[in-house]
Amino acid sequence: MIRLKLITIFVLIICVQSFAQRSGELYNTISKLDSTFFKALNDCDLKKYKSFLAFDYEFYHDKQGLTVSKENEMKSMNLFCGEQRERQQIKRILINESLEVYPITNYGAIENGEHIFHLVVDNNTSKPISKAKFTSIWRFDNDQWKLARTISYNHIPYGKIQLDDNTLRLYEGNYKASDRMVNIKKEGGTLKMTDIVDEKDVWSAEMLAENANTFYLNQNNIQIKFLKERGKIKKLVVYENGELIEEALKEE
Repeated sequence: MIRLKLITIFVLIICVQSFAQRSGELYNTISKLDSTFFKALNDCDLKKYKSFLAFDYEFYHDKQGLTVSKENEMKSMNLFCGEQRERQQIKRILINESLEVYPITNYGAIENGEHIFHLVVDNNTSKPISKAKFTSIWRFDNDQWKLARTISYNHIPYGKIQLDDNTLRLYEGNYKASDRMVNIKKEGGTLKMTDIVDEKDVWSAEMLAENANTFYLNQNNIQIKFLKERGKIKKLVVYENGELIEEALKEE
């Protein structure tokens, strides 16, 4: 049944490709709906967020799977705006030039686009941590626009800048800290940091590029800087909220 629903959705998308709109009345309407809907998400205004959802809402997410029904989506949002938000606050920012709108005759519209998710450090600072594509299906019913389906996919780590593979490989290796080994390894277009204790992986996190030799994590306000000596990477230093908390020497 899930497979049939997905096939139906993608058939709709294919059928309206030639009618893409990047301006005009429908485009402006959907663009405004997108802005208001995601402002409710960023602000954790759950009452406003819920008001956009159709009673039979479905959310397809490439990492988290399928969420069926408005009720189950709001359960997820309560978690997102509760325990998860206390640990780290995330906000969504649309890539404006990516937005496309497609009409669906006697139904509503399809919205395609890309967005970037930011880790909020404080009221004045945020850092990009991931990028994704999305498709939203809007239904116009009883003179109201409702969000009927969402597909969120192609989630990838995304830093302030994107470094080439050769630069990333410079930092690969093991770094000896006071109480553990820290392994740095290139994964895709970024680096992965893994803590190793007694030859066992105990923790890992993605490292996102801030500049050519400085990275930050996709959680908390942690910054990692690689230092050179005589042209070779000598060590990494770790900062939390701007304070130096640790150093680790690279093994030869």
